[in-house]
Amino acid sequence: MARLDIVVDHGQNPETAHANFERAITAAITEHGRWIKQCDWALDRKSVTLSGPGFEVVVSHDDHKVLAQGVVPWGVKFLEKPIRAFVTRALATKS
Repeated sequence: MARLDIVVDHGQNPETAHANFERAITAAITEHGRWIKQCDWALDRKSVTLSGPGFEVVVSHDDHKVLAQGVVPWGVKFLEKPIRAFVTRALATKS
């Protein structure tokens, strides 16, 4: 297992960031549902725990950043750059 730590500045006002965060998580679950087996949202919906075979990642956002932290298989760790690029693109898309 490898540790995943991704931090991306979102550069958006909090309301826009929150809307884009929820939309991006929903899209990721839809697109990668065969790997994401469980999705547990926090009550304030500012964070979500995504888990599946061999991984558990908490994705959250605040007024300035989006964070993804958890444990993943080594093969996923090698995809950290593409994951960071995906997060950046997903946040840039207007809701």
